[in-house]
Amino acid sequence: MKKVLKFILGPKIVKLLRGLTPNLQEESEEVIKARQRFYGEFIKPKDLVFDVGANLGNRIRPLLNIGARVVAVEPQKECYTILKKKFGNTIEIVPMGLGEKEETKDFFIADSHTISSFSEEWIEHVKKERFKNYTWAKPIKIKMTTLDLLIERYGLPKFIKIDVEGYELEVLKGLTYVVDMISFEYTVPEQTQKAKDCISQIAKYNPEIECNFSIGESMQFELNGWRSVTDFTNYMSTEEFIASGFGDIYIRRIF
Repeated sequence: MKKVLKFILGPKIVKLLRGLTPNLQEESEEVIKARQRFYGEFIKPKDLVFDVGANLGNRIRPLLNIGARVVAVEPQKECYTILKKKFGNTIEIVPMGLGEKEETKDFFIADSHTISSFSEEWIEHVKKERFKNYTWAKPIKIKMTTLDLLIERYGLPKFIKIDVEGYELEVLKGLTYVVDMISFEYTVPEQTQKAKDCISQIAKYNPEIECNFSIGESMQFELNGWRSVTDFTNYMSTEEFIASGFGDIYIRRIF
């Protein structure tokens, strides 16, 4: 059966479909509403949002339901093709990667589209344990742009969500504007220091910030109150935080 599917659909589409099922399961009405409630705490109608590493767009529908304007950044052709079919002209799609500067970079395609990455360092870490049953193909060349250039083109976003499998710091190095809310994915213990470096990078241009986080796909803040950069980075070294495994760190501008 697998051979028949590969013959009919082609190997690339078969690989994409392997990783597609979890995304379809996540897009239940219950999950969409949970994400909508969460994002609705800080996103309002007509707010501009950058979804960096949009993948198949599981965060886009709840953002659109709120009334946000979405710019989706996604370098994988198989993924941004699906984004176009799902959302049409209701979003702006940037079929590129983001980094510190404009250039062309190697992008490593995994046999699950959710873990393709620009970061060889990240791949080397996660393929030992967390994703040891997955493989990454030879890289393809992808054109890169920066957050600053996107802001110059589309405007200053209210929120930037970054989920780029270990390349978060390089994406943030391309940002010098002050943004109200930024989230980026973390994985610990492998990338604890890298996550701390991401916070430090944001603080270079926006020192008046505070931090919180959500575990996995919980779509809720774990800390009752937001913490200072110093308090939060210290907390990141605790057993409690390391036990969370992965999730998203949220950085909020203090007004």
